[in-house]
Amino acid sequence: MSVSIKFNKQGIEKIRKQMEKELNRQVQIGASDLRKDSEKFLEIVLKKREEIRKDALSFGLEDFREIPNIQMNIGTILDDLKIHGCIGDNSLKFVTGEIDIYLTMEGIEYFNDKEGIEQVEQMNGNINYFYGTVNNMQMQQGTVNSTQTQTITTESVDFDKVAEFVEKVKKYDSLLEDEYGEQAKEVRENLDEILSLVQKKENSRRIKSLLMELKNLSVGVGGSLIATGIVEGIKLLFM
Repeated sequence: MSVSIKFNKQGIEKIRKQMEKELNRQVQIGASDLRKDSEKFLEIVLKKREEIRKDALSFGLEDFREIPNIQMNIGTILDDLKIHGCIGDNSLKFVTGEIDIYLTMEGIEYFNDKEGIEQVEQMNGNINYFYGTVNNMQMQQGTVNSTQTQTITTESVDFDKVAEFVEKVKKYDSLLEDEYGEQAKEVRENLDEILSLVQKKENSRRIKSLLMELKNLSVGVGGSLIATGIVEGIKLLFM
């Protein structure tokens, strides 16, 4: 028994937009936090969740009056929460001003996860203040009678993160012609060379150069979520 599925042009475009949205979400999210107004919005939502013990909630704009210009910013806030996976894609604001929110596990645990990360960073972090120029300096704390080896590198990259980024982009290879036109071939060659170098864990300088070339190619593509996702993803690699 064979099954044949046919999509009309509208159906194909819908799937394409969903794929672009997912790519954009994956490459942008990184380790970034929510906007401050989005965090306040989520805080209010979670407070009501505690009161009524439900994960699907309804609000009016007046419930978020603590947030400046909430009527103007509600769309951006909802998009931010969706990108970070804190609420479901079916969460929305109606023209009447009513807002339906469907929480996810990421949203419910957001502040607990953030607090845990901050505590770890506080325990592991050391702040050193230097005045003047410091070159190839090494500091060691909390150790007794220990030895330490210093490796100095001026062009290091995180090979694993770059490889993960390239693999995500390559999943959307079939859409590159539509987004980049004649430059799609150059994009593919760029990605292939980057992936080859990171797998060998060599030539960080060349990898950075190729990433910058890919970023420049993507900046020139207007109105593309894939290109925008690539640009933002490359930015995150160098944060």
